[in-house]
Amino acid sequence: MTLRTPPSWLQNGSHPAENDRLTTQALWATTGIINSSSLAVTANSPVGMSVLVASGWAAIVGTTQANMGTYVAYNDAQVTLTIATADPTNPRIDRVVMTVNDAYYTGSTNNVVLQVITGTPAGSPVAPATPANSISLATVAVAAAALSISSGNITDTRTLVTTNIPESGDISSVTAGTGLSGGGSSGAVTLSIDTSVTADLTTAQTLTNKNLTSPRINLGIQAETGTTYTPVLADNGKLITLTNASPITLTIPLNASVAYPVGAQLNMAQMGAGQVTVSGAGGVTVVSTGATAATPKTRAQYSTLTAVQTSTDNWLVMGDIS
Repeated sequence: MTLRTPPSWLQNGSHPAENDRLTTQALWATTGIINSSSLAVTANSPVGMSVLVASGWAAIVGTTQANMGTYVAYNDAQVTLTIATADPTNPRIDRVVMTVNDAYYTGSTNNVVLQVITGTPAGSPVAPATPANSISLATVAVAAAALSISSGNITDTRTLVTTNIPESGDISSVTAGTGLSGGGSSGAVTLSIDTSVTADLTTAQTLTNKNLTSPRINLGIQAETGTTYTPVLADNGKLITLTNASPITLTIPLNASVAYPVGAQLNMAQMGAGQVTVSGAGGVTVVSTGATAATPKTRAQYSTLTAVQTSTDNWLVMGDIS
């Protein structure tokens, strides 16, 4: 038969159910769950040799023969399914499925069932095949001599149903503009950042000879209250506030320990009564206009200093220096 007649739902005609299911297949093109939460398989509570199947819908394309169309099945309440006793020696993998039985094509039963297809125990077990006219919901790893099934033993195998009906709406196409690539006029459309034109904000970027209109840079604040502090890489460009009644020593680390880039800035402010001294760890050279060039100090409370790495392990300290 090449043309199914009468067409579905003719006012004064009679229709085989298969024709209606072929019409349904225009809506639900593939076997899959309808709604992402439908028929999820989870461990029972308390755990034991059983699993739970949630309520929900599934579209199941008949596979006993060609042109069976799509069955739609609904489970209206949570169902408990028993897992067979574990093999004492070898593990196995079971499969949880929803199956449509239609006696018109095979067998003698007309129903839909939730069932566990028990796998074959083996040293390296594989899951059993999904039966005809079924949707696979999950696989369950059953260890040798297992007495319970936990969530870690369950692997979700559900897929969402797809449709044959073209999606329509106000948007007919998406065109990538400057700094973007991708786009399209059908199906799922993806736009990506064209990093040859626009900075990829997920990775570090270097801007050279670029004009920035009304830029705004807010300093991060690193508040320290101890009497010693060694800056970390994340302090680059921040304002380090140093607050203590006693003298404070800030030690710039060796580049081998903290890999600051050349041009890195460490901004410091003496917020308390304790005077701040900047020094370099072994191998680090500090220069300044301070009375002691290699260990400059803040002049007074609220004085600020900035240390800039001019080359690897060489730092210039400038500011309100004592």
